[in-house]
Amino acid sequence: MKRSTIQLNVKGSIPDVIKKVLDWHKPHRDKMIGLYNRYRGEGVPIQSRVLPDPKKPNNKIPNDYRGYIINQVAGYLWGQPISYSLDSRNYDETKAKENQDRISRFNTLNAIDDLDSELGKVMSICGYAARLLYIDKNGEERAMNIFPWEAVFVEDGNDITHAIRYYKVKDSNNNEYTKVEWYDNKNVTFFVESDGVFIMDPEGSKPHLFDYVPLVLFQNNDEEQGDFEKVEALIDAYDKITSDSVNEVETFANAYMAFKGVDVDEETIQKMKQTGGIEVGVDGDVSFITKNINDTFVENNKKTLNENIHKFSASVDMSDEKFSGGAQTGESRKWKLIALENKAGTKARKFGKGLREQFKVLCSAWKKKNIDIDYLDIFWEFKRNIPIDLAYVAEYASKLKGIHSDHTLLSQIPYIDDVNYERELMRQEREDSIDLDDFDDEHEENKDEELVTND
Repeated sequence: MKRSTIQLNVKGSIPDVIKKVLDWHKPHRDKMIGLYNRYRGEGVPIQSRVLPDPKKPNNKIPNDYRGYIINQVAGYLWGQPISYSLDSRNYDETKAKENQDRISRFNTLNAIDDLDSELGKVMSICGYAARLLYIDKNGEERAMNIFPWEAVFVEDGNDITHAIRYYKVKDSNNNEYTKVEWYDNKNVTFFVESDGVFIMDPEGSKPHLFDYVPLVLFQNNDEEQGDFEKVEALIDAYDKITSDSVNEVETFANAYMAFKGVDVDEETIQKMKQTGGIEVGVDGDVSFITKNINDTFVENNKKTLNENIHKFSASVDMSDEKFSGGAQTGESRKWKLIALENKAGTKARKFGKGLREQFKVLCSAWKKKNIDIDYLDIFWEFKRNIPIDLAYVAEYASKLKGIHSDHTLLSQIPYIDDVNYERELMRQEREDSIDLDDFDDEHEENKDEELVTND
């Protein structure tokens, strides 16, 4: 079941609708906050474990698989900034440049590469995330990421008709209450909670200056499930085994001593601890009583859990000899990345769906400023953040020269973020080169004329 969207035909009292939606969203909100906290290393089950005997060692060692899974895919897919471009075929040269500059300005003003990376991370943790577009006091179009537990969408059929952003704030007396922003396709209306009832805030209602709901949904997958949710039981089991292993080591450190044929008292034991030795007679003997542990069984269990965690979360264990071993080739490593790549591909498609809606909303505001950009003409390119073999890239690009357009070839070079900017630099270099050539030719002609005149 989706966490982000409730099917509802909004009729009647808006405060009643808000209460109904937030009551429905509460268990999803709590779950997503729990997921985010566990990603941060807080509220991990092993940390609250209580053993029956409080006198025995009780180590609580969490292994940060959740962080590893999320950070790996976020770095892989968003580590290189998304490249945004405009299909210039539908515009004359001047308009195409102006429109591309407008998109670049929006991205630069909002540090969109950082926003994209953080949004992708939260989306991967919680199953979905949201982005709010708004107009700032200077009339600039701005974007901000919204945590998913603060955003819920109202859908009628297949269309999102309304959206809610809600969050906790404190008044001057330090009393906490919930504030709600209710968005439709024209206005944003503010409500506050008072004794469980939502009433309109003194801010009232105002136009948000877009033609669509400006709170945009970004889904991780159709199920809106986080990347490590399926393997949480495996991670918890690994934490228990690791913690119990340390408990056993600590128990060994306090192992019992057995004395045979020797009379000892407390003073003798204390002296033995200080000196590290004890004198025993011919028939005497001293030994430790320890518990035999099957280390192989424990390590095999941990190995199986580790492999299953990576397998079922579609992440790559970079320390695994099967991946990082010296005998592995670049091509074989690509196949070992296939599960991660498949997951990243799904994320890229879902993220692209959100970006399409974002630019649809954004272009509606630009149109009011007589900036006519069709949102369907804006496109983007995800680049995988992997080590680059520059010699291979150069060979690849040179062999495909003439087969593909320069724009397509440049978009395939991993370290080029803005293809249009790169093409502009190349054009300027060509013009500068031509000017220098013309200058040299003209200089030679003048010299020849001087020689003829002198003769």
